Amino acid sequence: MAKKVVIVESPKKAREIQKFLGKDFTVKATVGHFKDLPEKEMGVDLETFEPKFVIKSTNHKKMLSEIKKLAKDKEVYIATDPDREGYAIGYFMYEELKKKAKDIKRAEFHEITEKHIKEVIKKAPKFEETNFGLFNAFLGRRVGDRIVGYTLSPIASKEIGGRFSVGRVQSPAVRLIVEREREIQNFKPTPYYVLTAVLEKDDKQFETTFEKQKIEKKEEAEKIFKEISKENFATVKEITQKEVKQKPKPPFTTSTLQQTASSKLRFSPEKTMMLAQDLFENGLITYHRTDSVRISQEAIKSIREFIKISFGKEYLPSRARSYKSKNTQADAHEAIRITHFVDLEKQKQLVNEKGLSEDHFKLLKLIYERTIASQMSDAVYSRTTVVFDIAGHNFKTTGSILKFEGFKKVYLDEEENTEDKILPPLEKGEKVKKVDQKLEEKLTKPPPRYSEGSLVKKLEELGIGRPSTYATIIKTIKDRGYVVKEGGSLKPTQSAFELIDYLDSHYKWVIDYDFTRRMEEFLDYVEQNKKNWKEFVKELYEKSTNKEKSKISRKMLKYALDLAEKHGKDISDILDNPEELSKFIEEHKETKPSEKQIAYAKSLAEKTGLELPEDVLEDKEKIKKWINKAKKEAMKTYQLSEKQKAVLINNGKEDLINQPEKALKWLNSYFKRKKRRK
Repeated sequence: MAKKVVIVESPKKAREIQKFLGKDFTVKATVGHFKDLPEKEMGVDLETFEPKFVIKSTNHKKMLSEIKKLAKDKEVYIATDPDREGYAIGYFMYEELKKKAKDIKRAEFHEITEKHIKEVIKKAPKFEETNFGLFNAFLGRRVGDRIVGYTLSPIASKEIGGRFSVGRVQSPAVRLIVEREREIQNFKPTPYYVLTAVLEKDDKQFETTFEKQKIEKKEEAEKIFKEISKENFATVKEITQKEVKQKPKPPFTTSTLQQTASSKLRFSPEKTMMLAQDLFENGLITYHRTDSVRISQEAIKSIREFIKISFGKEYLPSRARSYKSKNTQADAHEAIRITHFVDLEKQKQLVNEKGLSEDHFKLLKLIYERTIASQMSDAVYSRTTVVFDIAGHNFKTTGSILKFEGFKKVYLDEEENTEDKILPPLEKGEKVKKVDQKLEEKLTKPPPRYSEGSLVKKLEELGIGRPSTYATIIKTIKDRGYVVKEGGSLKPTQSAFELIDYLDSHYKWVIDYDFTRRMEEFLDYVEQNKKNWKEFVKELYEKSTNKEKSKISRKMLKYALDLAEKHGKDISDILDNPEELSKFIEEHKETKPSEKQIAYAKSLAEKTGLELPEDVLEDKEKIKKWINKAKKEAMKTYQLSEKQKAVLINNGKEDLINQPEKALKWLNSYFKRKKRRK
């Protein structure tokens, strides 16, 4: 019987770690969060803000019971992920086991390699000595977000009319996309003019551009064009030559990995994080949720050794490079880097041995390139800038030659053009033949829509969300139907405009970027034990409940006007009076069910064999209740069509195929969103 128990989140990680620790240890997985707030209720006491966490599923109950038996009188190592969410899972487990286990320690694995894991286990502190501020920060976020979502979503849905979801972090992200779309819609292109001359020397042609790259007035552009057209030569006025060095970028953080994988590999942030999770759990990269750019001294030593052997001494700077994170706290962790310092062919081999996919290798290759390049020599360019005089006007051209590729041997940015632009040998005062000239009218362009990568960058710039949440934010706003992907861009739907306009009028604070940033900073202080998480929640609760609710919703107004038309009544004098309007609706509202409702109830009665009493067919409220009951009955034998199954599979929802009620709910919302987009 194993003497020690290690608890992690993922079964895959558990298997990997078990190999390293051997028979003295049993490694068990919680399978993610095993406790959470209840699904169908607030789950928070609104006076004390104490949350009510429940075990998520019967499988989680079974897992917990097994771990409790295993941990009895044993030494336990809680080794859930090294971030707030991971610590929270660990804390819940600590609470469950503290009266059963002999001793509970906290182990933080930043890479799944034998050496690292054994070192961490050896030095693991007692759980009681770890930073409970991490759990408090988790509580602040989870409870605060629940209160905002559960308080404001029903109000927004009722007042706008439809189904709307409000989130402390998701709503500012939707605002960004809506604002960008409005900028694009309101953009008026203005013309500008670009003037170039084509010169030739030694049978080599090259372009030179007028010193003002954008000429705003057409008359000015045409005047210069006319003046230079009389000239057959350009005179070399000035030559500047200098050596330019380009430094490599730091290794990846969560945000920069998501941005680069989005632009280079066209991976969504969600996909990037899923692949990175697998690479981490299989021991191929360090922990993938981090905003640190620091690499450990030991890893730097291995990287430098690898560069020297693989590329030669000239590719190795005399001193190791060190990178500083913007947030000094971040440096407690490392950047995302490879864990095996071997060439790409061997990295590919490792991916295959672990049974991972081609996409896993593409992401690993990106991390490998950025890790190695971050410790390599500068790239060195020789840059020549020449100013020409043509008919008294200055034209400029630049030539660039890569003299030493340095880190570019391994890593190129997607936007970089590395081709040399070589100019013929030129001397000051020399006349060069002008063979052509061009005047082009161009139009200013609107700002581009956000891509998933550029949205992550913007969220990070504004301080909205944290490394572990960027992918979830983007997935949520897509799933809720606020954003659709067109090509590589994110486009807001009509619902997004409606929601942001509503929040802007009634709950401006929810979509205030600065407020959202300050709340994220508040949680950082909670993590450092400098602030109380309940203060965070209290502020969100007070703001969520402190609004003069719109007495007359758009839905109520529309219903009243429809009734007025039906009954031939003029209600223009009471449209601003909520009491009178409510009275009018009460007096004139329809109590009989619609023909559509009656037909639907009858078809359900046939399918289910349930009795449909006459009085139900006469009363709108009664028929609603009867239909809900009959629908539940019908669900017991309902079979999804092949077409419905295909839609679920195409949208990655195949897990709903055996849950028809949930599947239909999802399909209904999917088709509604699709209809709105059209």
